[in-house]
Amino acid sequence: MKPSTEYQIFVGCDDPQIKSAYINDDELTDLISNYFIRKKVDFSLLKSTGGYLYADGDYAIENGVCISIIGAKEEEILKLSKSLSIYMNQEKSLIVKNDLKVKVI
Repeated sequence: MKPSTEYQIFVGCDDPQIKSAYINDDELTDLISNYFIRKKVDFSLLKSTGGYLYADGDYAIENGVCISIIGAKEEEILKLSKSLSIYMNQEKSLIVKNDLKVKVI
């Protein structure tokens, strides 16, 4: 088993101005997939649901995505997460870092 690092980027789907989603799940999957195709980044995409506290104090339950990337460098993930937040028109995103031992079979 080889040591590696997994980064998970969690991004919500609700637009912060209208506080609701303006695209459906299929459009969202296509949007994110096309983003990573352009960036040439290996990824896995999982749909999620979670709670989010907006900067103005409103709280919402919203659909989102968790994007899993293994083997990238931390500075690349930080840039990618910021770009993805802008691309998805989000106030912020969440990055989770996990140390792994992986074996590709």
